[in-house]
Amino acid sequence: MTDDAPSETPQKPAQNPTAEDLAELAKRRQSVRLTTVYGGRISQFGKAYPCTISDISVGGAKVKLKDPRDFGVLVKDQSVQLVFDRLSDYKALNGELAWMRPSEFVVGMTFSDPELRRRMVLKRLMPNRWRIANEHAARHDTEGVPSEDI
Repeated sequence: MTDDAPSETPQKPAQNPTAEDLAELAKRRQSVRLTTVYGGRISQFGKAYPCTISDISVGGAKVKLKDPRDFGVLVKDQSVQLVFDRLSDYKALNGELAWMRPSEFVVGMTFSDPELRRRMVLKRLMPNRWRIANEHAARHDTEGVPSEDI
């Protein structure tokens, strides 16, 4: 007689997150994320790679490289610059590659520019969505739910 019960796959042992990991996660989740489909370039070591910015906040961005071959050239935990095609005055935000998803050709970056500059660039990049997100954040503040402006 065969056993029809599904076989259990062995679970990976749970990793205990460090205090630094938890602090970074909390910091990442404080900023409102805005979904986008903006064209741009991610630059590292003097070379620029075309990309699509699919998710952005004051803290960082999620970027998909247009050419999968470019993915192997980028180096995690190194400085990068994100250039937005639609901006002429404020052309780039500086940061660091925080994570990489090779199977999706997607990278995540954290911004290192001063917060005021990041906010100015986002306001310039998407003025209406910026206003709506800030109004939403202010509304939650008045209801007693803590929130943070973008």
